[in-house]
Amino acid sequence: MKNTPILLPLLLILTMTSFLIVFSQAISKEVEHEAEESRYDVTEDDYTFIEDRIDGHWTVEKGMNKGEVLISVNAEKIHADRLYFRLMHDCETINVLASFLSKKENPKTENIKQLYLSTQYLKEYMLVHVPVVNKLTSEESKYDHDAWIFWLDLGWYPAEKIKSWHKNIDEITLSIQHDALFKADNYLDNKDNSWSTNGMNEAIDRAIGVCILKELNKNKEVVDN
Repeated sequence: MKNTPILLPLLLILTMTSFLIVFSQAISKEVEHEAEESRYDVTEDDYTFIEDRIDGHWTVEKGMNKGEVLISVNAEKIHADRLYFRLMHDCETINVLASFLSKKENPKTENIKQLYLSTQYLKEYMLVHVPVVNKLTSEESKYDHDAWIFWLDLGWYPAEKIKSWHKNIDEITLSIQHDALFKADNYLDNKDNSWSTNGMNEAIDRAIGVCILKELNKNKEVVDN
């Protein structure tokens, strides 16, 4: 009985210590859980991946359709022309697009629905699809007359293959051929352009990261519902 006053404080200290350890572990797990939840509880408007366009440097921006991510760079010759890498929802496949602005006046341009034309991309000759030609009014184009944007679809490729093709290449060149398939000189005042590869691979990696986050968030919403 004489040891009781000594044992009670020791037991109390041990009990409190055990409680604090268990309590701190529980709090830690709760914080981790909340952090994990907040990682997925993100709406599309919360993404801050859109980058300011910089001349001669690849940047990431919103795509043409909801949920798409684009990587693009302005052309060296005519800045209005851009080369676009449209990242698909699998976060692995890239659709390569190029825009060519033309100020040449030709009444037949307005009747173009879609066409195929011959091009040379770097050292490769390619048959390219033009799915649409957009009209820019004089107010939109800021020229004295209407202008046109020819959209070239160069196909779909794995992102890693895109990187491999452009390895050790500082400048991407693309030219449209004047031939029996398409009388380019009659419709275009500029048939060739070039784009820098400055920051291209890094921009692709950033876009893939954004795409993966978007898809994880979508999957989380499906599971929760």
